[in-house]
Formats: sequence, C-alpha cells, structure tokens
Amino acid sequence: MAQKTKFKSYTLLFSIVVFIVTSVGLAFLYYKMLDPPFWFTFAYIAAYPLLIILAYDLFVGGSKLSRKKLFLLFLGASIISAIVTHSVWIVVTPRWAFSVTTDKNTYRLGESVQITVSIENRGFIAHSFKSSISDPIVIFIRTSFLTYVWYTPYHYNITEFTVFPNQRLERTFVWNQTNIYHPEKEIEPATYYIGAHIPGSSFEPFIDYESFRAWASINITST
Repeated sequence: MAQKTKFKSYTLLFSIVVFIVTSVGLAFLYYKMLDPPFWFTFAYIAAYPLLIILAYDLFVGGSKLSRKKLFLLFLGASIISAIVTHSVWIVVTPRWAFSVTTDKNTYRLGESVQITVSIENRGFIAHSFKSSISDPIVIFIRTSFLTYVWYTPYHYNITEFTVFPNQRLERTFVWNQTNIYHPEKEIEPATYYIGAHIPGSSFEPFIDYESFRAWASINITST
C-alpha cells in the first residue's frame, strides 16, 4: 500500500515537472512572454533529456510503468501544459487598435480640420503603455513632398496610461490650416497626410520605432 501511494506521488510529481518545464519553455522561447537570461536555452535543452532519463530509471527501470505508458504520461502532461500556456498567452497579450480619422475627406481652403485619434484595447484584461509625453499623442501633418506644415504641442513627461478591455483612449485635435513653420505662408490646395504617433518612454517623440503609429489623408481644394 505504501509503495502504491509512493508510486502515485512520483507519477504526480513527474507530471507536474513536465507541465512546468513545458510551460516555462513556451513562455520564454516561443511566446516571448518573459525575457530569458542568456543561459536559459542551453539549460532548457539539457532539462528534457535529464528528465526523461530520471523518469525511465524511476518508472521503467523498476518495472512499474511501461515505456508506452511513460510516453503517454509525458505527452499528456506536455499537451495540457501547452494548452494552458497558450490560453494564458491569449489572455495576457495586449491587442491594440490605433487609428486616426477626420470628420471629412475633402476641405475647402481655410476650413478647420477635425482630427480624432483613438487607441482601443481589444484584449481580455486591462493593459498599460508608457509615453514620453503627457498627452500622450502627437499629430503631425505633411504634404506628399514630405514637407511638414503642422504638429501639436507636446510636453516631455513620461506618463503611463491604462485602458480597460473594450475601452478606448480618444483625443480630438483641430487644424485651422496654418503652417506652423511659416505662419506667413498660406496652405495650398493639395493632398495632406496626417500622422498620429504615440512615442514610447524615450525622449524623442518623433524618432521612436516602438510606439503606435497611424496615418490618414485629406484633400484641400480651392473651391
């Protein structure tokens, strides 16, 4: 009776170890949920053979479990671990939708342009992001010749924003068709491109490739 209980305990312990090793490996190496140390890959590669050798000596060597049953036990624990890890990854992974829109596609010269920027959390839990500015959105407008004509004022202040599931953070801006770089120059009829940008926690809001970006275009006509 004691040996049977001990065997069940070893079987449960083996299943738990396989579950943990599999889930940790997937989290570190496949889903990138964690940032592993440099030695982790080598340790992980060595862990499975050692685990199988120990299990073989413990179960098969003592004729307590056949090779087929040991393999099925190992496979079952690994599959359950993979399913659980994948489910956790789905739940905790951020899913953002970032967009910039205008109230119209075409404007007359001198007409105000209303710009709306939103970032929506389409994930299952609340997620946060950091911006190097307090708003946290920067809007900039340029022509098709890469000539910038306008941008929104910003203030450096690393700020963290939290958005709950199926909720959005929204900002509205108005461009009155002025050229911020050359106030004396009038805006000419043309196609203009509106860029929306949420910089990360660096100190350069226009050069940060880890941030959210979105574009829209409008036409300005003389009539």
